[in-house]
Amino acid sequence: MERYVIPSVMQALQLCKAIAESRSGLSASEIESALKLPRTSVFRLLRTLTSERVVEKRGTKYFYGTRIYEISAANSRSRYVQRIVAPALSKLITTINASAIICTLGDYCAFVIDVLDARQKQITTIRPGTKLPLFESAAGHVMLAYLPKYQNMDDSKHLANFDEKQAATLRATTCTRGFAVSHFAPRNVTLVAVPVFMRDGELVSILAIELEGMIHDVKVLQAWSAKLKDIARQPTTGAHPYEQDMQ
Repeated sequence: MERYVIPSVMQALQLCKAIAESRSGLSASEIESALKLPRTSVFRLLRTLTSERVVEKRGTKYFYGTRIYEISAANSRSRYVQRIVAPALSKLITTINASAIICTLGDYCAFVIDVLDARQKQITTIRPGTKLPLFESAAGHVMLAYLPKYQNMDDSKHLANFDEKQAATLRATTCTRGFAVSHFAPRNVTLVAVPVFMRDGELVSILAIELEGMIHDVKVLQAWSAKLKDIARQPTTGAHPYEQDMQ
């Protein structure tokens, strides 16, 4: 192991990775086997991580805890956007059967930090902590279009399955429309997403609305995107506490 790497920190990260890759959680003995660590070491790691809510225990299994989402959403600009836009998003969906979603920028994904659900019969399966992929979600398309990290990337900087040709097509479509759209056939829903920029032009968040049905009517999509854009502009209008704090 590299001289300055702290073994216990590395083990904690490996433990979190193992839990993340398991859909049904892991027991202590399964973690012990996966990490090839002594039972006492696994016990100490789990006690530490559960005390900080990074990991939570449900029955005999361990899962990601709420703290992991809080840490991921800890960027002050993302928190500021969430605080400003959540009330308006909640108001937008009160009279319709839809869900509003606030995302921050993850690594090769849009990371959901808040979900506002007004559905009476079917609650969205998108929850805080959900990772919306770059190529398969409207939120991801917004990142491809407006985040410099994913533009003009050479092969050494992106994942093996990063399709630059497809990315270029999605960028062009999203930038031309000013919003992104994706359809998820298994749940029969349409996701419409728009970017949230700060005054300095930095993309800091993504707002989206999940509507029932496979909506292809351009006028309907434009109408919803216009409503989302009005809300997305709120963090950059007027003097807000965040900007005062940054001065």
